Amino acid sequence: MAWTRLATKTQTTAGNTLTTDTFTASKFNQLLAHHINNGSIDPTLRLGKTTIDTNQNYARRYSGNGLGDVTNISQTYIGLDYDGGAHTMFDVGFIVNISSEEKLILDWNVEAKTAGAGYVPSRMEHAGKWVNSNQFDLVQISEISSGTLDVDSNLMVIGSDGTPSSLTWQNGLEFHETDTNKDYVWNSSTNAWIQIT
Repeated sequence: MAWTRLATKTQTTAGNTLTTDTFTASKFNQLLAHHINNGSIDPTLRLGKTTIDTNQNYARRYSGNGLGDVTNISQTYIGLDYDGGAHTMFDVGFIVNISSEEKLILDWNVEAKTAGAGYVPSRMEHAGKWVNSNQFDLVQISEISSGTLDVDSNLMVIGSDGTPSSLTWQNGLEFHETDTNKDYVWNSSTNAWIQIT
């Protein structure tokens, strides 16, 4: 199994949604998102097969700053924030994407809150699901508050079903084989490792 980037999208103008292009579905996925606030933001996560699902097919359990759990059922999205506000956020998530099963989601985020080393960030943990038998091939971060996701906000999806042939390695990459104590360099024009003598 090789992890490979499935999709990435960067906000070029401030807006309410950041949606990946359609990608080849993968069973196990990692999600990285950087929400840069433009005003008060309250970002959400949505998934979809060909189009984003805005129906009431989402549920979540979450905790903010270690406080007790809160649950939301039959939602049109999975909320990624619990107190709103004008602050930058970073999300790391894992999503299982097996056909005919509910898509389970674990997500953690940190929010900058007040600037400066004299203030601690806020944190939030989510356990959620998307109830759909299709494998998702689109991911969206959307803003439901009065603010927008600012320029350079970014969303990236990494999948587990890549193959080495889909990877691009930089020409001149060096590798040391510890079992044989030999060194190799990657030749991108021939797609081969060349032993250094």
